Amino acid sequence: MKCWTVSLLALLMFVAPIPSAAQTDHLAGNWRALARNQDGSGMIGDLAGVPLSNEGRWRAEAWHPDDFDTAEWVCRPHAWDYSLEGPLSALRLWADVDQATQEVVAYRGHINMGQQETVIWMDGRPHPPATAPHTWSGFSTGEWDGDTLVVTTTHLKEAYLRRWGIMRSDRAVVRNRWKRMGDYLQATSILYDPVYMAEPYIRTTMMWIDDPNLPLEPYPCEEATEVAVPRGTVPHFLPGQNPLPAWNPQWSDVYGTPFDARLGGSETQYPEYVARMKTMPKPPTPAPRNSGGGR
Repeated sequence: MKCWTVSLLALLMFVAPIPSAAQTDHLAGNWRALARNQDGSGMIGDLAGVPLSNEGRWRAEAWHPDDFDTAEWVCRPHAWDYSLEGPLSALRLWADVDQATQEVVAYRGHINMGQQETVIWMDGRPHPPATAPHTWSGFSTGEWDGDTLVVTTTHLKEAYLRRWGIMRSDRAVVRNRWKRMGDYLQATSILYDPVYMAEPYIRTTMMWIDDPNLPLEPYPCEEATEVAVPRGTVPHFLPGQNPLPAWNPQWSDVYGTPFDARLGGSETQYPEYVARMKTMPKPPTPAPRNSGGGR
């Protein structure tokens, strides 16, 4: 009996470190993005399914496409959290390991879109004070929840969530849950924004597949003037003057989406809203071609 007890204790001592084995570099590698619909469905300017606050909706309505060509914004980097969802989100992840302890100090990431990079600190350090500089990648810390890496990011610059005016503020907190399932990697993103969102905004469409031979090409940006926007000008639309198709109550997409649904808001992200949409009047006129109505 004593022999069995000793053997059992030896086995437990061998197995005990396994939970901490989550802190390895099993997320490391080259990851090829699977197909995804970055901007959702509907017309250009459609806000449906996004839990925007009134401030977030006003910000989206004021957005002007010439914002991308403003001289001060030419070659503006894409934010890390936006780049993850984009179509050019080929990804490389690797671990920084302390040679003395062999513990993972941080995970680092490089993404093809805009060549954004991030550092996810795993050593328990606190987030900086609110007055610390904000960047395109922010400040990230990570911790393991079982086999899921939970990353909390603060200190982000204001950036867009969609290319037609849906923004998140610089007070936003992004929490990503990274989970590897065999050769697949999934990121679930939860955005908490006290300014532009009325509720947390959750996205689950970001998937990658392991591809050791995946090349990550350079992503240079050369400044060029495509639309002449005078320096110092801030392109915008005043309330009620946005000409984007989704803001026109007389136009409909191919699905006949009601105008009120295209204004977004918390209620539009829940399945129960579909039944309510069926009782709403549909806009009478199909949107012109190339307006995004066929997405």
